Amino acid sequence: MTFTRTLIELAADDPDRLAVAGDGERWTYGQLHDAAARIRAGIEALLGDEAPASPSDPETGGVPIIAVSLSRAVDAARFIAGVTAFRAVVAVLDPLWPQSHRVETIDRIGPALVITDDLALEAALGERAVAHGRTIALADFDAVAAAAPRTAGPEVRPRDEPFLLLFTSGTTDLPKGFLRTRGSWDINVRVSRRWLFAGEGIATIAPGPVSYSLTLYALVEVLATGGSLFLQSRFDAAEAARTIERHRIERFVGVPSMLLALAAAARRPSSEGASALASLRWVITGGANQSRAIRDRFQDVAPLAHLRSYYGASEIGFIGYSDAGDGTRLTPFDGVEVSVRDEAGAPVPDGEIGTLHVRVASQVERYLSATSRERITAPDGWSSVDDLASLADGAIVLAGRAGDIAVTGGHKVSLAQVERALATVPGCEQCCAIALPDAVLGSIVAAVVEGGPGAVPEKSVMQRALRALLPEQFVPRRYFRADALPRTAGGKIRRGEVTALVEHGRAERL
Repeated sequence: MTFTRTLIELAADDPDRLAVAGDGERWTYGQLHDAAARIRAGIEALLGDEAPASPSDPETGGVPIIAVSLSRAVDAARFIAGVTAFRAVVAVLDPLWPQSHRVETIDRIGPALVITDDLALEAALGERAVAHGRTIALADFDAVAAAAPRTAGPEVRPRDEPFLLLFTSGTTDLPKGFLRTRGSWDINVRVSRRWLFAGEGIATIAPGPVSYSLTLYALVEVLATGGSLFLQSRFDAAEAARTIERHRIERFVGVPSMLLALAAAARRPSSEGASALASLRWVITGGANQSRAIRDRFQDVAPLAHLRSYYGASEIGFIGYSDAGDGTRLTPFDGVEVSVRDEAGAPVPDGEIGTLHVRVASQVERYLSATSRERITAPDGWSSVDDLASLADGAIVLAGRAGDIAVTGGHKVSLAQVERALATVPGCEQCCAIALPDAVLGSIVAAVVEGGPGAVPEKSVMQRALRALLPEQFVPRRYFRADALPRTAGGKIRRGEVTALVEHGRAERL
């Protein structure tokens, strides 16, 4: 019941219950049901009796792909609800991707229809003779949908039918796409009900673009469980704090870096003398490790909130969760099997770092062939996205990805571990550890801290603190300050771009 069944039931039984709010708009379940019916009518009017042939047809089973690239989160939300409420696959293209990436991705996947509010993208697609169908501006689509006769509304579809085309990050490299079936995300929704506190009538805020997988999944789980979701097209901590206070929101979903900004924005007391975040009961973070420093600081302003970080991959599903410490020691969710292996594929002893492999019912077999020939799940049924980890008494201990390990003087150093230690130093909460080339050691570890002039601690303070927390080979040899660290649209720090910042002299050496 990914969410269409819930949408149909609540539209009939409780049509005035809030479903989605954001960008100055509010959609109840009754209104969202009507919007889904209009979207279906508009798509059917534009496509006619048969969608154009697509290179993705063999993998979608002929289910047409509807691609959307929309700047407002609330628009993306209503189209996800509408497109997936009948026989169609929705592909959400990040409007912040370079235009060339979006155009090339559309060329590859061959959607039957592209809906966008980006005039430059519309013009670029209109100039190309490509395998996809029609491109239409959002305003024009809405006009077609309003005028089209409604022959049917949302319907519950077979669980093995694909309904969602997701992508890996497409900011620097061409994105790889993969299909999710309705049934595979039903498994994820069950995890959300039991472990991530999603439930009927619960108000959730998930700030950030809906094209970001964390926010997109929050939309699916909230609508599937009959909750209410508040969105922001771009994260605004002050506005998020006001929304939480005004609407007594109980649940937050976002990346850890959002919590510090939210905590700072909420330090002003409300009219009743309580924190603006006093209504929060559950805070769910994903996409990056939940450091102890961030956890402790946020708990000061939201003392009643239960902070839970989770780890997963969109291609695989939910893997594990953490309620304490730096978020790297994870309890696997029920039904998740884990194995840590060396480069030859052999299991490694507990405590040794290797590549994490997972077996779970929600995993995807392979990427869409038009975007990549790589497999996600091996023939033996085990999946991996090349994360590094070790096992300890049944727990998963994350070490980052291959790019998160530096080899310095023959020692393997987890850059993520360096960051977690540095983040405990006041003034260093937003930081990134990188590897810089060195003629003698091969590479050396360096740390880059986000902050204005005078806001970052002295090098000696950071070194002294880290020597008390880390093995000597893990302690950075160089320290830098940057006004702002490069991030993804979802707020994750981009290690490669931070390295380029240092190498090009755009960070101040301390």
